[in-house]
Amino acid sequence: MQLRAFDLSRAKTGFFLTALDALTLFPLCRVERVATNPEEGFQRQLDAPRAKRIAKYLEDRVIPGAIVLSTQDAHPATFDHKTGTLTLSDSPGSLLVIDGQHRLYGAKIAADVPGGPNTMLPVCILTGLSLADEVQYFIDINSTAKGVPKTLRIELTKFLVSQDSIEDIRLRLFKELNAEADSPLCGKLSAEQKGPGYLSHVPFEIAINKILAGDLLKDLEYPQKKALIKNYLHGVYANLLEAGLPQKLTQSAFFQAIFRVFDKACDSALLLRKNFKPESFEYVFEALLRVNFEYHTGTNDEAINNLERDLIDKLDLDKKSKISNDLF
Repeated sequence: MQLRAFDLSRAKTGFFLTALDALTLFPLCRVERVATNPEEGFQRQLDAPRAKRIAKYLEDRVIPGAIVLSTQDAHPATFDHKTGTLTLSDSPGSLLVIDGQHRLYGAKIAADVPGGPNTMLPVCILTGLSLADEVQYFIDINSTAKGVPKTLRIELTKFLVSQDSIEDIRLRLFKELNAEADSPLCGKLSAEQKGPGYLSHVPFEIAINKILAGDLLKDLEYPQKKALIKNYLHGVYANLLEAGLPQKLTQSAFFQAIFRVFDKACDSALLLRKNFKPESFEYVFEALLRVNFEYHTGTNDEAINNLERDLIDKLDLDKKSKISNDLF
């Protein structure tokens, strides 16, 4: 088999970049897995659902990453520098998969569907490797790649979301609440992982998505949604300042818990003050002054649930107390 290729070789390693369609490439490849070849295998078990997801993805998209393969001594590759031609054996299993088995299988699944795409796959072919070299390349490729942080992935969805969807509204809120000087979250939101003092997209999404879909906010225009959320945050932050705990506002567990009681706190504001102004929420969240935050130190779901329950108890107690006082 002869293919047009680029020679990117260096040192003692042959390195050739070419492309093959999925149906031609698949039978040439073999995967040595630890489970079936303990002596020489190094690949993971095939994740069939993952391969099927890749096949679905390939229906209308491309995957630009190259499949990395290694030739074997029994089936050497040769390259003609004059013609830029790479000659490979066409024997089944003559190419060992170092990286990309799921892309390879996904492309084969997609091509086997009647009318499905027989995708052209970028292929990197390495020559002259020992088994130790092949294993080392596998480890290097799969252990040094760094995934995109979730908070950055959420930030990047701004290019993909539908206008006025919950995701679009939440991303606008994140940007504007971070930029506006009168926002308690001004300068405290980060699309990156900055650490203490900053709140990332992840807890913001968890907290805000639910209330945006709730009965209270879903039918409001965007300026009203933002005004209500901002006033709510003002009420919370004013009491955190009085308690000497302003840093709580950007702590993930606290932020999620405080928005789990959003509906109840809004009901209290209407009942006690007849409006959603900042001072009404400041009045409602005096309940925070009676929370023992030394007890609420965790960050997992159980800790968030415990803080939510404590906030509900304090809000209920304050509401009853304030109504009683107002009656006499």
